[in-house]
Amino acid sequence: MVLASRGRRLLATAIDAVLVPSLSLLLVMATGVVEDAEDYADFWWITHVLLLAVTSYILLNGYSLWRTQQTLGKRILGIAMVDAAGGPVAWWRLILLRAPFFALMFLIVVPPVALLPLVDHLCIFGKKRRCLHDRVAGTCVVRIGAR
Repeated sequence: MVLASRGRRLLATAIDAVLVPSLSLLLVMATGVVEDAEDYADFWWITHVLLLAVTSYILLNGYSLWRTQQTLGKRILGIAMVDAAGGPVAWWRLILLRAPFFALMFLIVVPPVALLPLVDHLCIFGKKRRCLHDRVAGTCVVRIGAR
């Protein structure tokens, strides 16, 4: 296994960080969740937007992570996620151990929690190039076809 470079991983994350919120925004506009001023009168709009964001993540990344071990960004850059032994990642690990890290990025209003995505991605600069979510889920990211 050849580990993916930090640059490829960060660029794949950046691609996904643009695509998922873009789809979320399109879904918010298409569904009219926050079209009028009275939509902001209660906090249900936050729940609707969060559900649309989760839907966007599942549509763009969830299924492909499960089937091909790649997000769109990873696929574009020729990298994939594997378990620490080099095999496919179990679906339950994706859902229970890895996915919660990305949901926490939407909780930026809680200052200590807002630092978690930063700490998570800074761990990529360690010797094994594994983010915190990789360590928790027992995964790593490798180059496809590299020898």
